[in-house]
Amino acid sequence: ETSSIANEHGDGEARGGHAEDVKRGPHGGRLLSAGDVQLELQLSEEEDPPAYKAYLYDGSGKSKRPSAEQLVVHLQRLGGRRDSLSFRIDGDHFHSTAPVPEPHSFSVEVVLTHGAEDHRWQFEQDEGRIELAEESIASAGILTGAAGPSLIEVTIEAPGEVRLNAERVVQVRPRFPGIVRQMRKRLGDPVRPGDVLATVHSNESLAEYPITAATSGTIVSQDAAIGQAVEHESILYTFADLTSVWVDFPIYPQSAGRIRKGQTVRVQSESGPPVSGQGVVRYVGPLLEQDTRVSYGRVVLDNRDRRWQPGMYVTAHVTVEHIEVPVAVPDEAIVRMSEGAAVFRAEGNRFEPQPVTIGRSDRRITEIVAGLEPGARIVTKNAFLLKAELGKSEAHHEH
Repeated sequence: ETSSIANEHGDGEARGGHAEDVKRGPHGGRLLSAGDVQLELQLSEEEDPPAYKAYLYDGSGKSKRPSAEQLVVHLQRLGGRRDSLSFRIDGDHFHSTAPVPEPHSFSVEVVLTHGAEDHRWQFEQDEGRIELAEESIASAGILTGAAGPSLIEVTIEAPGEVRLNAERVVQVRPRFPGIVRQMRKRLGDPVRPGDVLATVHSNESLAEYPITAATSGTIVSQDAAIGQAVEHESILYTFADLTSVWVDFPIYPQSAGRIRKGQTVRVQSESGPPVSGQGVVRYVGPLLEQDTRVSYGRVVLDNRDRRWQPGMYVTAHVTVEHIEVPVAVPDEAIVRMSEGAAVFRAEGNRFEPQPVTIGRSDRRITEIVAGLEPGARIVTKNAFLLKAELGKSEAHHEH
């Protein structure tokens, strides 16, 4: 048995910042030599998915048609993952029997066997891999975590509007017909039990009497003026308890039956300073309105901090189902590369982009359908900084 070890560093950018001089064969692949045997290993990215091809030559570079030789390639990836690729003879060359998934960054061991003789080569292929100093990682706020099972909230979105809680709205009316003599409150004024709101000169007793508040609230409407003649049904003021508000949202026919009382709702403002909150569905309309063909739902929101102003337009995210998925990551972990969605794998101070296929998402957690195994170590915060760093350092892509 003979053995040849070639410890080369990378097809792409070298750690020193310059591309290395890699010997190439006639097909553009890496040329590996051992005595009177040469092997050209080419990663064919024209194929979908990419696969390895290998061409055999003698010591002088003359092409040899493979016959009884056996070829195996072992790939050691970031995080300890290992792929072993066997090859079949395909006419004048070897062809891997399995594809080579991205990323194409790994330690490569090539074993060519002919009879009792083995030829071995080893080299590093670093494509898109980034190494950062520990202090750089800390200052950038880059955090890592493990991909794994999670609950995805399946939500239905609907536009909504903040409204007064009608159960806490009071309309102030006079006890007896007469003439308004005083209006003591203005729009926006607070009201407490016992506060005098107005005085009215009674047509019956010819005496003035006060109108007082029975509950607390805030004046939201002033409907009378001094000197105005009022009757039993006349409204002087409207005040409301603004410590809670309603959010009404439409329920379209395709969502009918899926939205039910008690479901959690996240509410987000549509304009102005960002405002968000959470409540539950308190009411679902039993019928579709004849003209619009929609029903409506209602959420009661706590408003003791006065974040929600009646009239605000919002979006309601109603959680209708929880689905457990085997692999999920925080939304912040996903970056958009030219080839599609990716996350950054992490091992110590080394990082590399991993293409992924994403599935369902609740805008906080996203399911990973393909590309990551449970427990994979990934960047969970500030991954976009690594994408920017990769764009600066990645000069070319070659194999």
